Amino acid sequence: MKKIYKIHLILLLFCFSGTSCEDILTEEPKSFLTPGTFPANEKDATAAVNAAYSRLNSSIITWYYSFTPSDIAFQGFHNKRPSSYFTNLNSLNGDANSMWREAYEGILRTNTVISLVPDVDMDPVTRDAIIGEAKFLRAFYYFDLVRIYGGVPILDQLNNGPEDLVGITRNSVEEVYAFIKKDLTEAIPVLPDSYPADQKGRATWGAATALLGKVHLTLKEWGEAGSKFDEVIGSGNYGLFADYNSLWGIENEHVMKPDKNGNLVNENVFDIQWKQNERNGFVTSWVGSRDVDIVGAVNAPGGGWENMLPLPEYGDMFEEGDLRKEKSYVTVLDGNVLESPRTPGAGPITGKYIDYAETPKNNNNSQNTYVIRYADVLLMKAEAENELNGPGNAYQYINLVRERAGLAGLSGLTQESFRQALRKERATELGFEGHRKYDLLRWGIFVETIRNSTSPFLEIPSDNIQNFHVLMPIPNREVEISQGTITQNPGYESPE
Repeated sequence: MKKIYKIHLILLLFCFSGTSCEDILTEEPKSFLTPGTFPANEKDATAAVNAAYSRLNSSIITWYYSFTPSDIAFQGFHNKRPSSYFTNLNSLNGDANSMWREAYEGILRTNTVISLVPDVDMDPVTRDAIIGEAKFLRAFYYFDLVRIYGGVPILDQLNNGPEDLVGITRNSVEEVYAFIKKDLTEAIPVLPDSYPADQKGRATWGAATALLGKVHLTLKEWGEAGSKFDEVIGSGNYGLFADYNSLWGIENEHVMKPDKNGNLVNENVFDIQWKQNERNGFVTSWVGSRDVDIVGAVNAPGGGWENMLPLPEYGDMFEEGDLRKEKSYVTVLDGNVLESPRTPGAGPITGKYIDYAETPKNNNNSQNTYVIRYADVLLMKAEAENELNGPGNAYQYINLVRERAGLAGLSGLTQESFRQALRKERATELGFEGHRKYDLLRWGIFVETIRNSTSPFLEIPSDNIQNFHVLMPIPNREVEISQGTITQNPGYESPE
């Protein structure tokens, strides 16, 4: 593993402004503090880990990438981003650069916490928990990177400047996943089960355990994945809300709600926090429609930029009587039939990000976005169990999710037919929550799914997609900074 040793502490890492810079792995130093000056106390340590969380609030491009295009979503015709239409996608692409930059900015901030907070004189339990949060976040950022780019450089310490990156190389996919698993394994024992009301949204034991299970699932380590999901399920810390449609809306964030038996439960395992005009969330705008019949257009409920719209084929995935369709596939809003003037034939939107509790300002609002829900854990457990032992003991998990949706339980399936049913269930339960493209990629069917689509909305992606598009290009700037030792992904020629 390439080690980057600290000489100075970059003050910029602790700011909350989100200021970016020309290089990504190393931010240009604006001023310096010697190690030991900051963080000096518990307040400083908390500020440092909060800065690491703040990179989550720059993740809209990564979130967009996570399901567009897929078999449930497409981008409206107004933009045709190269990352969605596979046209002119190269190492100068803005999305490729943005996702790389945001993840490494977060990693640099976690490295600050992990490197310096151990020396802070403070309550040891709190100190260990803060370090655990940083390790969770570092694993989270690397999990995004390895799924988007493949093997990437592992940076695990503070760095001095670009000169330290000359000659750096990409670690292998296997090394990155091993690093992720190590961070999560070390974070789990020191993270709490929950936080006080004013600290909701921080990484918990359950979040780290579920994420580690998902990492194992991605690697097809079925037994290890199932064991982690068993721990989350057996903890009693989570449950399914009785009403699927009550999962969204600002008023429902971090609220315990009754399950089917009337017991108050928490379905949120981990989510990203947004606050209007402070941690601007453009999710509503990105998934909304530019329908001219919606008064106020972009700034109205349901209005937006058509970057992520449901395919009609997604609506067809819902079985008759599926209670989730009302929220997931909205065709009529405030009495208006949704028809897009920019993308002929389009119209429906997801209703998961329509919120009447707050007036949008500058196209941003405060609604949080789920990263892991308990329903996701149940479906991942069902998948791991089916892959390991067949469907016999997997039905109980998927059928809990289906029961909540008003559907009959599954039975009598072969391992393959259960596999297909599970894949459909993940789409209808978790659609537009940042999972679908990663699911298709880990199942090894992303390219064929897009290539074989008959949807007119995926005609251009279907014609253009190539096998190498399972990964994004490494930003050209990073190749230059390393003086060529960071290699490019196959299929992406260097720009002239």
